[in-house]
Amino acid sequence: MARWVFAREDCFATNPQTGLPVKLVGGEAWAADDPFVKDRSDLFVNEPPNVRRTVAAAPVERATKAPGERRVVRREDA
Repeated sequence: MARWVFAREDCFATNPQTGLPVKLVGGEAWAADDPFVKDRSDLFVNEPPNVRRTVAAAPVERATKAPGERRVVRREDA
């Protein structure tokens, strides 16, 4: 099991064990073995929903061409 989980979104939820409200902040890390996390696993994800970067992510190249798209083919000399 993951050591940490992350709040899915900003919200308030009632702790089933205490009946008290718990404030969740989207992306905030919580211990995966916390009783509240185990009771309300629907409010958490294994990966952080917000990943910050200082540069744009590299574009993903498509393996197939789109309809009507022309691609330059370079063949290596044998």
